[in-house]
Amino acid sequence: MGKNTLIQKMLEVSTAHITYETAKWLDRQVEETKENKMELIVYEKGEYGAFIPLYPEMFASKVLPESLVFIFGYAMGKGCSWIMLDRDIEIIDDLPTYNW
Repeated sequence: MGKNTLIQKMLEVSTAHITYETAKWLDRQVEETKENKMELIVYEKGEYGAFIPLYPEMFASKVLPESLVFIFGYAMGKGCSWIMLDRDIEIIDDLPTYNW
């Protein structure tokens, strides 16, 4: 690897840790990210998931779904710069879960 190679940490999170409403909100953010009109940068991950970069400005004057705020704080506390949401990932005991 070159001396400028960067490796970033990504937290894998089950979609059980977000509400149904948050999942729908993320779907809208995926479409709005494509048009650069998003409240939060969200990239689609197949049919049932998303990739979300973590960056300091993401909390500036934005109203984010509460279930995401828990996940973001947890991931940042672990030194992660990305989150991958997927329905097939195991539950994290430290995070709340939602049935939907």
